[in-house]
Amino acid sequence: MAQKAEKQNQSRIWTILAGVGLFLMSKLKWVFGLLKLGKFATLISMFISLGAYAAFYGWKFAVAIVYLIFVHEMGHLVAAKQKGIKTSPAIFIPFMGAAIGMKEMPKNAKDEAYIAYAGPLFGLLSFLPAVFLYETTEQPFWGLVIFLGALINLFNLFPVSPLDGGRIVGVLSTKIWFIGLLIVIPYLFISPDPIIFLIFLFGILTWWKRVREDFEQNKTKETLALFEAEQKKLADIQQEMDEYREMPNFGYIIGTYLEDVRVAKDRLKRNIPSGYAFPVLQDKKKVKKHRTLVEIEMLNNRERFLQTVQEEYENNRRQRETVQKTYREVDPDGVASIPELPLFNHAAYFDAYEKSLLEEKAKTEKLYDQRKNYYVSTTKTKIVVLIMYLLLAGVLSAFVVYGNHLMDANRFLIS
Repeated sequence: MAQKAEKQNQSRIWTILAGVGLFLMSKLKWVFGLLKLGKFATLISMFISLGAYAAFYGWKFAVAIVYLIFVHEMGHLVAAKQKGIKTSPAIFIPFMGAAIGMKEMPKNAKDEAYIAYAGPLFGLLSFLPAVFLYETTEQPFWGLVIFLGALINLFNLFPVSPLDGGRIVGVLSTKIWFIGLLIVIPYLFISPDPIIFLIFLFGILTWWKRVREDFEQNKTKETLALFEAEQKKLADIQQEMDEYREMPNFGYIIGTYLEDVRVAKDRLKRNIPSGYAFPVLQDKKKVKKHRTLVEIEMLNNRERFLQTVQEEYENNRRQRETVQKTYREVDPDGVASIPELPLFNHAAYFDAYEKSLLEEKAKTEKLYDQRKNYYVSTTKTKIVVLIMYLLLAGVLSAFVVYGNHLMDANRFLIS
């Protein structure tokens, strides 16, 4: 009974440690690039992790776990560079693993799957030498390396995003994420480890974000429609200003455009939907609120633009009046001709404002198209990804069984 309890305790410890780096490797690897870390961050954090693991489990275990995590992360780094995506250095955090942050998202789910797949693949390659070394020397340490390496990387292939497996099967269908979450639920009660809870928590958040993708796209559509309306309104204002440019009350006309903007803003602010809107059930209310807020922001921009035009027009008018006054004082008889200063040209200001508007519109369109096509892939791609995923999972599973057998055979020798 004591031996059985000891075995269960060891298995529990290894299960937790097998999730090393799960939180950061799977989730924060995509955003960790936000941290501005030095060029020696990888080396420094690696030694810190080595020391922490060694203090609790001995230096041999520390070297093994850090080595396995390092190679896994290097797989992601190499694949990201192949796809032209800049990354942050690999950062080790004791008892949590390591992370490599991508400074931009992949272009599509296929590229994301490629980067995710490289981690467990490199992880497989990392412990293959230990198989040869164990068969040659029969040293229990190499059995530990095999077991940990296989378990860590197989664990990462579980089909729940943001694990590597979830990012891989996203090419097939993001609905698989929900199936994976259902499988995790029993483990929350059978083995309520913090790492399992984190998997479930971030899995739920990622799945929900995907479920709400259509809602986000509807908001983006409304934004694009407002850009179109603003472009048309801008063209109408410019055309009218071209007609009134030489009129003496041109400044007053600009003021009327400003007043129209302020009235429209006040009306929108009074009609902003208030209160909490429940997701799905009140999506129309949420979209309406989003549209209203975006429209108010666009009116703010137009107001600032018209204020600039008005100020520049007034400056031009005062300069003309100053020149005319000066010439009248110098030549009261009007013998000399007063030089004609150029009229205020508003076209340049409109061109600059329209350029900034088009740039923002282009960014929004790019985001819309990327979201729309991100998970679109060919049947051939899906078949290849499925085969590669199942093949890697099968090989790692075999090594988990093999490694577990070695651990059982040497359980009294491993310290």
